[in-house]
Amino acid sequence: MRFLPKQSQFFTLFKGVSSDLQDIAAVFRDFSANFDDFEGYAQKAKDIEHNADHKIHDIVDALNKTFITPFDREDIYTLASNLDDIVDLIENVIQNVYLFNIKGKIPTLEAFTPLISAGADTIEEMMECLEKQKYSEELANAKIRMHQLEDQGDDLFHAAIKDLFSNHHDPIEVIKLKDILGRLEKIMDKYQKVGDIIEGIIVKST
Repeated sequence: MRFLPKQSQFFTLFKGVSSDLQDIAAVFRDFSANFDDFEGYAQKAKDIEHNADHKIHDIVDALNKTFITPFDREDIYTLASNLDDIVDLIENVIQNVYLFNIKGKIPTLEAFTPLISAGADTIEEMMECLEKQKYSEELANAKIRMHQLEDQGDDLFHAAIKDLFSNHHDPIEVIKLKDILGRLEKIMDKYQKVGDIIEGIIVKST
């Protein structure tokens, strides 16, 4: 499928947000493994989140200025909004560990790391499929993988919540950790939602 120049900018911008997602997933991986320099990692995550925000703004601005779009305007906005949510949530987790002054390593944080990295990789693959605007085996496999990642995230979250209320007796600590665990689960939910949105856009286009 051939696109007009103003249409192709949407795919360039979406792939830029996907690249930011890869970057913040890498920061999260290093942060959860090292669990030090909290302020430094929080700033790195904030910088990436700002970069993604600028691209999301550019997408919305282009949407308002472009008469013919490569797919539905509502789908463009919904996809942009949900990608932005993922970057925000990852940044929130890093920021909150820093702001809550949590010192001890959180095992579930490390356990979520490969899921968050794999989710970012899968989004990047699905972006390539989106630009082709064609349903393929590659897209179907990516969609299955995304659902599996979300299921694994649910399992980790449920086990962590059970452990939290069984073995932690400081109510303030419970509140802090529950907030972080909830955001980790929501990251995986949002990954799956983005996968569903991309699949839906491609199905409409074929």
